[in-house]
Amino acid sequence: MFDINQFLQNREDRVVYQNSLISKYNLPLLTVRTNYPGENKNEIIANNVSDIISHEIELLFEGKIIYRELIHKLEGKIHIFIINDTPKNIKFQTMYLEETHILGRCVDIDVYDCNGNGISRQEFGKGKRKCMLCDDLAFVCGRTLKHSHNEIKEYINQKYIEFKNYELKAEQLSSLLSDIALEGMIYEVSSFPSFGLVSPLSNGSHNDMNFFTFLDSSFVLKNGFKEMAKIIYSALPLDIAFKKLRIIGQQTEEQMFKTTNNVNTHKGMIFLLGIAISCTARAIFEKKEFHDIQSIIQEMTKDILKDFDKIDTSKPLTHGEKLFLEHGFTGIRGEIQNGLEVVFKGSLPIFNKTLTQTNNFNLTAVQTLIFLMSKVMDSTIVYRHDFETLHEVKTQMENIFNDGGIFIENSTEFFNRLEKEYIGRRISPGGSADLLAITIFFYKVHKIFDNLKVKF
Repeated sequence: MFDINQFLQNREDRVVYQNSLISKYNLPLLTVRTNYPGENKNEIIANNVSDIISHEIELLFEGKIIYRELIHKLEGKIHIFIINDTPKNIKFQTMYLEETHILGRCVDIDVYDCNGNGISRQEFGKGKRKCMLCDDLAFVCGRTLKHSHNEIKEYINQKYIEFKNYELKAEQLSSLLSDIALEGMIYEVSSFPSFGLVSPLSNGSHNDMNFFTFLDSSFVLKNGFKEMAKIIYSALPLDIAFKKLRIIGQQTEEQMFKTTNNVNTHKGMIFLLGIAISCTARAIFEKKEFHDIQSIIQEMTKDILKDFDKIDTSKPLTHGEKLFLEHGFTGIRGEIQNGLEVVFKGSLPIFNKTLTQTNNFNLTAVQTLIFLMSKVMDSTIVYRHDFETLHEVKTQMENIFNDGGIFIENSTEFFNRLEKEYIGRRISPGGSADLLAITIFFYKVHKIFDNLKVKF
């Protein structure tokens, strides 16, 4: 039997306890509870909604959460967080969550400053929250009992079902996109001749890896790509989502090195494909067009060159960091910040045109690789050699492409000789290879994009 006095006592005790936590940590406090009507606040869906939104809070403020606790009494589940951030920034982020998340209208997320004062929406020029069932103010509907408890519960139940359907779609889409990414990597490494790259016929300019090393590495990356797509198929702010992607990327790199015995087969690919997959997922989530993927990439990575402001020279440097410090070379980060213009306006149209002309996937990949090698500031070539060698390769490939590329008379013999020359000189266009895989990924995604938007 419901005890109203015990309910009120629980609430009073909680407020006192919250204030003690604020005093202890001298930091803002946040609470999450489901806005569930009736005497029983502990129904399964009500508790699940509270847990789901609390998980979203963890994603929003990961690294800033100092303390968290779950109180589970007559008030239902109430999640408490102490967060090392400004009260206003916390409130701003949680208002966004309330307004964009499927379950956002079903919960109350309260933020208190270091003095225990609640931060209101009005401080941001926003009005009081609307009722979840109509356009009236929530507190007005609550006081006048405009809606029955059953109506409110039914709304929350339907939003919960909607969220579970969204979760299923996120799982399906992330699996599909990671499969397509895997195809892109396999098609890229399977193409030949490849001018110093690993292929089924040759180890190229590499003595520490072969075709099967690449296959092993490719398959182990799939789970990482799937997690990246799942994270961003949501309303999570792009800047926060990008931080999550980079953490997943680092974990995926670790899996790669473990699988290849510390051979770097796909470090650049993880970075590029992770961004490509994620921004594709975001475009589908927002029901945008294929061409919008490029602007999403630019928005998400607008501050990516700030990576170079944080280089720690006391630690081992990556190839990219060394080249930036020595030559101001931005490499693939520059390509990304530019929205992969070389792919969307260059290699992707070339791939589509060539495949139509030849109906041969391998020849199309080779032609696209030639184009990319003529355009890309390839950090692999620079790191192995110098800018003079890169300029030589770019000029040579530009001339070959302008002369027809794969359509040149006796191109097979000519390319085989060039392949041997590049292997002898240890030239390996790894950056162009990564962008070829990205091109193939986007080619395959573009073919089914309209159907994906409808389905997901």
